[in-house]
Amino acid sequence: MGLDIDVLSVQVKVNCDISDAKFWGNYSICGLLLRLRELFRQEKGIKPWEEIPQVAISEWIAVKEDLWRQLEEREFIDLSVQQTEFQPFDSEAIDRLLEKEKKVYGAGFGVQMKPSFFLADLLSKEPVDEYEVLISGDEFARDLSVHPAMLQGNTIFARREALATILWEKLEEIRHRKYKGTLVYAFSQYGIDPKAETNASLYSRIVQIAEEEIGAYVRHEIGEAHEGARLGGEWKEMLSGPLTRRAELFVRSIKDLLSDMSDRGMLKYIIDHGRKASLAFYLSSTGGFRTMIFPEIQELFADFSERGDWQIVEKARKKGYEKAGGLVSSVLDIYRRLGEGAGEVIEKDLLDGMLQRP
Repeated sequence: MGLDIDVLSVQVKVNCDISDAKFWGNYSICGLLLRLRELFRQEKGIKPWEEIPQVAISEWIAVKEDLWRQLEEREFIDLSVQQTEFQPFDSEAIDRLLEKEKKVYGAGFGVQMKPSFFLADLLSKEPVDEYEVLISGDEFARDLSVHPAMLQGNTIFARREALATILWEKLEEIRHRKYKGTLVYAFSQYGIDPKAETNASLYSRIVQIAEEEIGAYVRHEIGEAHEGARLGGEWKEMLSGPLTRRAELFVRSIKDLLSDMSDRGMLKYIIDHGRKASLAFYLSSTGGFRTMIFPEIQELFADFSERGDWQIVEKARKKGYEKAGGLVSSVLDIYRRLGEGAGEVIEKDLLDGMLQRP
């Protein structure tokens, strides 16, 4: 019996809604509204350059909030694929059936261990190092999360549509805020004028850019896995414990920085391949705690954009890796001493100390 993609989409969407019902409160109000707008577009088939009808989205959000209240205590449902039942995180077995239909199902965990699911067209399957990379295209179902790449076991799900959405938002950021920095430089490397008319042609170019840029996000996942294996179970144990919210975000930012600066990570890939646009896109996304931890990563852009010297970036990468590694050691020392009480001390001794520095 062949695959009924509509039936499977409905099942996956149920689990997406359950995940969102349990975790929507983790987003800021602004972040939640932005994600809801993009999810509305995806569910209603509204193109990125088309205007969202305000009455329709307001009604849709009200319905979605009612649905979340009904689902917040529900368990994830099993998926039925070609008359076989699968647990929702058994993506490897599901994808063995979906591959011949040129479809891919992804299941994993995002920020603060939010479960994330998607169902999409399968564009390609290729080995990268010891991992199998599944690159997806148009999506049939997804949750509020938008991850360009996600690691599950030895499989990396690389989502072209998710990255295209992020890149389109970055282009909108330039247009509305008259931003004149790394993003303008990044798009200029692809010949994109931020003032260009937003239409199907421009979005097609953004999708092409997403195809070019997705490899860098795959390397983030590889760096994450490599550094995670090196740190071992103690780090995972700490993150699964009762850290304060600020401490958890800070600690995850340290690990992100360590992963990207790793010899197996995103920045090394960008340097080795001389990807100027990728560097600028990366710098545009390293705000918050990561910039606070390592401000030098932002400071290199002016010099690099003028001279194009990759040694500047490589020197910063090594310095950033060393700094993140030192913070990892400090965090683990605190956790070993205090266990469940580590969060407040991490905030006081490490995070607040950085906020107070000149």
